[in-house]
Amino acid sequence: MQEGRFRPAMKSDITDWEKTQMRITGLLVGLFAATSGFGQQEYPNIEGETLLEDDRVVVQRFVLEPGEWEGIHEHPENQLVIVLNSTNELVYRYRGSERVFARPENDTIRAFWRPGPVYLSDEHESGNTGSRPLEWIAISFKKDSVTTDDPPEQFTEAESE
Repeated sequence: MQEGRFRPAMKSDITDWEKTQMRITGLLVGLFAATSGFGQQEYPNIEGETLLEDDRVVVQRFVLEPGEWEGIHEHPENQLVIVLNSTNELVYRYRGSERVFARPENDTIRAFWRPGPVYLSDEHESGNTGSRPLEWIAISFKKDSVTTDDPPEQFTEAESE
């Protein structure tokens, strides 16, 4: 662009909500650009509900009832976990060690990054030894799922009137 010239402001056809969605998508793409996760999270003793699965991501919901154990399982590399409802006591086992986590009655929603990977040989499992169900969302990114900086088509295509 030549010095002293300017481009006139143009009205955007994109709503503020669509701009927010594009920003969130861009943030997630940037955050997970280096991930190499695989498909669905699986536990031997509990079933999950798949909320979303496409060529990039798997989003699943799990509930571990009081007295239940997940069973020894694996975790992919770089997984995001969002705890929706916490139990008051959880036993965590990993590579022969055991740790007990106690949570207060009024525990809030929290999220954590699980760097992984965790292998079957790590002998990892968790058990709900508390009196409340434990409910969480696991977000796993598929290998090579984030390979572009371009936003998904639903954010770039104009809506037909």
